[in-house]
Amino acid sequence: MTDSGRKFYGKFQGTVVNNIDPLKQGRLQVLVPDVGSLSPSTWAKPCVPLGGLQMGMYLIPPIQAGVWVEFENGDPDYPIWVGYWWGSAAEIPAIANLSTPGMPVIIMQTPTQQALVISDVPIPPMLAPGIMLMSGASSITIDATGVTITAPKVTINGAAINLTGVTNINSGALIVT
Repeated sequence: MTDSGRKFYGKFQGTVVNNIDPLKQGRLQVLVPDVGSLSPSTWAKPCVPLGGLQMGMYLIPPIQAGVWVEFENGDPDYPIWVGYWWGSAAEIPAIANLSTPGMPVIIMQTPTQQALVISDVPIPPMLAPGIMLMSGASSITIDATGVTITAPKVTINGAAINLTGVTNINSGALIVT
């Protein structure tokens, strides 16, 4: 990737050029202009906050995404991708614009707007702090006010369905006690 023998310590901005790892280990090929040629790196291993046998986080950025790259012992032949950087505000997950500035929030969102939100303050359509899963017009929200499922259609499959407590169907049209 660069002049042999030269060491590179610290983080460098890279760009993903290949995200299809033949070993399916979350590795990427990246371009890191500040560390030599314009040829893609060898496979950069991921640095993830949680991992182990059959567990952990598996995150794959799209082609052209900005990633931070470090090198094991400064050796450019052993790249490690350690996180992401955004080139503009337009790249930040859209739902983040609904969050309260300065308040910690966890948002994971795919390019097609599938999202997981964990927040200590409500983010619309949440009514209270909680957890929300979103996919298109469907969402599941779990917060202090209850569990809300919003969807064009809800299907429940199971050998048995057990409901405990008063069941109110269609705003009181049918109440089962």
